[in-house]
Amino acid sequence: MERIARRNLLLIYAFLVPMFLPAAIGHAALRKVKVGEKMPEFSLPDSNGTTFIHKHNHKKVLLLVFLPTSQRRIERAITDIETVVGYFQENKEQFNSIGVMSGPLANRVADILPAIRGRDALDKKRSFPILLDGKFQLWGKLGVIAAPTIIIVEKNDKIKWIKAGYGYDFVPVVRARLEQALGIAQEEVAEGARQVKTVANDTVEARVQRRLQMAKIMEEKGRIESAVSELRKAAELDPNSNVSFFELGELFCRIDRNREALGIAEKIKATNKFDKARRRLISGWAKRQLNELHAAEKDLLEATTLDPTSVRALFELGKIQQVRGQTEQAMKSYYTALTLIFNESEKKKNFLDKKK
Repeated sequence: MERIARRNLLLIYAFLVPMFLPAAIGHAALRKVKVGEKMPEFSLPDSNGTTFIHKHNHKKVLLLVFLPTSQRRIERAITDIETVVGYFQENKEQFNSIGVMSGPLANRVADILPAIRGRDALDKKRSFPILLDGKFQLWGKLGVIAAPTIIIVEKNDKIKWIKAGYGYDFVPVVRARLEQALGIAQEEVAEGARQVKTVANDTVEARVQRRLQMAKIMEEKGRIESAVSELRKAAELDPNSNVSFFELGELFCRIDRNREALGIAEKIKATNKFDKARRRLISGWAKRQLNELHAAEKDLLEATTLDPTSVRALFELGKIQQVRGQTEQAMKSYYTALTLIFNESEKKKNFLDKKK
């Protein structure tokens, strides 16, 4: 029984980990294949049991997206990919576009896709099918380490482009890279698509938002010090707003600068329970990584009491319990986190089922 419990714990943990990996992975997004190498052949089923097969010498460009699993992120990713695909209706015979859901809950996620995507989901599946990789078969073959991860493969079966994480420039950049792979655009066009459009509004709030946006893009590129600088400038612009401090504290946690994260947490003046919960999350997260497990557990328990929907706090709490060998408690924390991720999607599914 203990062996089964530990195996189930590892499955749940493996499914959760990609959601919490740092965004700044850049182009080195696969451990086993690189840009310029041949894309391995593979086959996977979709939720209807239809198998998609990718073989060499197919003479088509491939747009492959490993999708995130939280409802908010998957909805955004699918919408954006479908927007990209929509630009290429005249070229639809020249490429395949597919999404992949990985992990032991892939089947369940696929079941709720119609609720997420709307009543016209069946039509959209024809141009953007979602394949099920429940046992991490393709994930492991490529060495994926984050979701979303986008891979574009040229007609000669060589990988043209790999990108992990999400940026504000997602649609224009993926579109430009696909145009490049199809021979429609040159290399500099794709690079030009990364330019950030400034907002005309010059209020303090607008300037703070631009700093926050730039920080995310800098982190996405792996330019961590630039991201930190942008967040500090945002905090200076509006020192009475907690948003910049929260973003900076969580960034410090993601890059393992835990003492600095604790310093930021101490500066945050939280007035409502959700801000107090997020402050405790940063503190507990940093202390967990400093191996101050007792103090970290206390902070994280308070964070989950103040905000029972804090998925990150539950994940960090589960990691403490896992390290201590508290298998059942860790499974409960991880499972609660997964339940929160899928809860809203399940509500939508139940609502649609009642309407039938």
